[in-house]
Amino acid sequence: MVKRELIEERIVIRHVKTFLDVVVLAMLNGKPMYGYKLIAAVHKEFGVLLSPGSLYPLLHSLEDNKLIEPSFHGGKIVYAVTSKGKKKFQTVFLAFKTAMRKMESFIKVHGETAS
Repeated sequence: MVKRELIEERIVIRHVKTFLDVVVLAMLNGKPMYGYKLIAAVHKEFGVLLSPGSLYPLLHSLEDNKLIEPSFHGGKIVYAVTSKGKKKFQTVFLAFKTAMRKMESFIKVHGETAS
């Protein structure tokens, strides 16, 4: 059982890192947050500890693409998702769900024939 949990943990880590932009947009869709709060939220939710060096370039990219917008509160930069960011999140999330269904179907078909 321990080995399966380790495999699941690695899969979660890979998905979070691969789809970090989607994860961040989803988190900001709920409420605006500053960078370290996002790091803490990702760690709490997924057990993945992001470095500021992996999060902040992504935040700048999302900002450059007008998907999030910064504001200053109490000396901290707080990020909020824009309406364009919400639309992008919904589009990507639907595509992600479709891709996961296709992967699941593929693995079921080919996993059963390999047994």
